Amino acid sequence: MRDNYMIEIVQAWRDKIRSSALSDERKKFMKTARMCDHFYRGAMGTMWSEEFRSAYLGNMDAPKFSVTIAKAFEAVAVMGPSIMWDYPGRVVKSMPRRPLPPAYFGNQQDEATAQYYQEYMQKFQNEEMSQELRNYLMESYLNYSQREQPGGGLTYHSHQGIIEGLVKGRGVLYCDTYSFPGSDKILTKNDYVSVDNLYIDPDCKNANLSDAQWIAIRRYNKYWELERMFKLPKDSLRDKATTRSRAFLYGNKNQDESDPARNFGLRDGDIIEWYEVYSKEGIGTRSLKQPPAISQAFEAVVGDFAYLAIATDINYPLNFGPDVAQSATDEEAKQRLDWPTPFYMDGRWPIALYDIYSVPGSCWPIAPISMGLGELIFMNVLLSVLMERVYNSSGSILVCSKGLEDEVKNRLKDGHFGKAFYAEISDQNQKSIEELVKWIEAPGVPADIYTLLAYVDQMFARRTGLNELMYGGHASGKVSRSAADSTAMYQAANVRPDWMSRQAEIWQTEAANLERIAAGWHVKGSYLVDLLGEEGAEAWTRLIENEYPEVYVRQMRCTLEANSIRKPNKFRDNATIQATIGYILPILQQHWQASGDPEPLNGYLQRLAHAMEEDGQSWMIPPAQPPQPDPNQQQREQIESEKLQEDLAGKRMRNERLRMEMEQGAMQSPEMQAEQPPEAQDGINEIDPELAQLLFQESGY
Repeated sequence: MRDNYMIEIVQAWRDKIRSSALSDERKKFMKTARMCDHFYRGAMGTMWSEEFRSAYLGNMDAPKFSVTIAKAFEAVAVMGPSIMWDYPGRVVKSMPRRPLPPAYFGNQQDEATAQYYQEYMQKFQNEEMSQELRNYLMESYLNYSQREQPGGGLTYHSHQGIIEGLVKGRGVLYCDTYSFPGSDKILTKNDYVSVDNLYIDPDCKNANLSDAQWIAIRRYNKYWELERMFKLPKDSLRDKATTRSRAFLYGNKNQDESDPARNFGLRDGDIIEWYEVYSKEGIGTRSLKQPPAISQAFEAVVGDFAYLAIATDINYPLNFGPDVAQSATDEEAKQRLDWPTPFYMDGRWPIALYDIYSVPGSCWPIAPISMGLGELIFMNVLLSVLMERVYNSSGSILVCSKGLEDEVKNRLKDGHFGKAFYAEISDQNQKSIEELVKWIEAPGVPADIYTLLAYVDQMFARRTGLNELMYGGHASGKVSRSAADSTAMYQAANVRPDWMSRQAEIWQTEAANLERIAAGWHVKGSYLVDLLGEEGAEAWTRLIENEYPEVYVRQMRCTLEANSIRKPNKFRDNATIQATIGYILPILQQHWQASGDPEPLNGYLQRLAHAMEEDGQSWMIPPAQPPQPDPNQQQREQIESEKLQEDLAGKRMRNERLRMEMEQGAMQSPEMQAEQPPEAQDGINEIDPELAQLLFQESGY
């Protein structure tokens, strides 16, 4: 394969990424996002830089005091905890499936048809049991992996994405695999990726990226990390590594060339900027004018879905270097250029996006703070100017007679802040002290300024939802007079946090489903012995690892338990339980007394203890124990049993004697029987019914 052909492919992708970076939609988004980020960080003086004043303040002079109001930080601090608090409870379910009705198989009166239907139902039930076990295994793994992943677990990475979503408008999680040092086990994770490093096909118009043909993620790694990652020869990338620092690479373009921080790593020169490209339009040959034979070969081997690692100063894909390009078979080329995890099988990208407010017709969202930037800038300007005026007018302006002694003048100047002005007075002796010394007061600040400031602050609160209720106060300072009024205000104040939390649940659901696909594709049962045990690991191998990908890609869906990521509202839970305790508790108590089953009652008590932040273990009712037998009763029953056995033995002996007598009597003639005395005949005719029954049972009748 010609090297210049791969150079053209790499250059084509560089141009595509550049076109995304320079697209109007992304430029507007990033410009606003950076401004919101400056306000969130509280960077003093950012708003008063020459560039900002020229662009937004009409070259206004910078004041003595550069005020930065922390409203953006307040938005994150107030809204953030209500969005996501803890690890999401992941639940795996399969798509519902119903068996075919008996009528589909024909007449059930027919023996063969009925037998076939029974076999079908048995097979259907076995498949449902296998799917239920498969769901259980995947659910156990997904709830384990989010806590196991390095870097603080999924909660840390999600919190970073939520902060960026609140500040810039979008949070990003990237699904990937990893192995701990010294271990060959492959596990899955969702890493936080800054939205600054995300590039999207500029022709994409949908916020969910459903019409995007490619995305790219910017990365910065040591050159030796990339050599190991893509199995390249040692030191083959060393001469391509940059000497610039990470701080410079991450966008600090104002850093001076001579700044020592800029040349951090100069001796090593170990940083490489590169891009992970996920394409749904092939490897990139379709827009190039190259020999059709090579294009057709790539189309046949790679197809629509391609993965390329494009570095800034390297003229070949890192995952398809020159040595591989010359010697790779079709299978090796397919493996190298395919997505690491085939998320495209389920119509997904390897990223999950947290967008609070999307823009119809654009793939870039709105930053929640951006709607209040105008008011925020105005408040910063007004307070900066107001502070400077207060500072300048806070000194005392002194006017005194020129004829005063120099010692007096110096003492007056040393004791007051401000300037001293001198006026000549012709005859000091004729003047009083009040006439010799005058104090001049600066005019006060008009009250309209404070009214205007309060109004603008209120407008900003409406834009962002930071009203008094979010801080635990009352709207407009009014105290609620009824429960209905309080409830209405509570619901109104929580509309935005509830919406943000709902978007976070959708985001976490997408991240969990990405990890579900990655786990089915990469994780083996032998990796999960510690989690699932030997039997569970074998079941994973049989039901997931060795199954066709459609099973875990299409037949499974991961959802979140309701409110599992939100901060527990103990006051609400406590109030709810207290409101229901009057009629729920008697019902549960009656059930316990009737059935002896305390589980429902214990569950209610446990929820009550949790809401009250108490240890309710001592409240739990133990299961009912079976009644212990009375020793005296056992002895009486044993005596009665022995007596019954003796009676039966005696009756058995009488029965045997009677049978022998009957047999002897049967052999006698009627004349001999008639000669017997009446007592003997009465003994033969009078038979105990119980003995007769035993007789017939033992004789076989």
